[in-house]
Amino acid sequence: MGVWRKGFKDMFERGKWKILRGDKVMITAGKDAGQVGTVLKVIRSSKFPRVVVEGLNLNKRSIRRTKDNPGGIVSVEAPLHYSNVALVDPVNGVPVRVTWRYLEDGSKVRVTVGHRSSASVVSRPEVLLQRRKPRNASSGPNDTTNEVAGEVTHTPGDLPSFLKQQLAEVAAAQQRPATQQQQQQRQYSTAAGGGSSSAGGLLGVAARLLGGARTQPLGSGGLWRGFAAGSLW
Repeated sequence: MGVWRKGFKDMFERGKWKILRGDKVMITAGKDAGQVGTVLKVIRSSKFPRVVVEGLNLNKRSIRRTKDNPGGIVSVEAPLHYSNVALVDPVNGVPVRVTWRYLEDGSKVRVTVGHRSSASVVSRPEVLLQRRKPRNASSGPNDTTNEVAGEVTHTPGDLPSFLKQQLAEVAAAQQRPATQQQQQQRQYSTAAGGGSSSAGGLLGVAARLLGGARTQPLGSGGLWRGFAAGSLW
């Protein structure tokens, strides 16, 4: 018979799991009620959370024979519901509830609560510091060797090569002679900003507002043609 998972309410909406792998817990319900064991695995399901306790809640399973395993009927730990186990007080050895507290140094710890608890801190299991899968320490063809990683390539006081390259490009651009188009733009901007008459001053203001676009001098008499001149007259 299956389990109607939708009928269960989320027990840990904020992810506050208080029983961790490696804790000592006591089973509070079932055929092994009252027995103490070590948590081997925590199945963190918000709808149906379970834990696997070492040596408790055993079920018989039939295993097929293979080259490495003779097979047969073996006893395997079955998962228990999260609510059917309670953390054991490290001082009294009784099942208690725990809550999260902050110490003076800011670290977050578990503290036992309840009328039977000793209000002691439950330390984090040392098994959590061990890696389940050993890290591959052998170096591959794409790994950087220790000699190359330890080589000193920077001298104190020198600028990085990228910054040196950028400064050199800026200096070369300043020394480079101006093109004919840049000279014409400078000439047009100077003519638009200058002029002794009021008309010339207005044309200069209009040229600056329009960005100096579509305004060209016509002859030496100071007459202008283009969009800027047409907008004024």
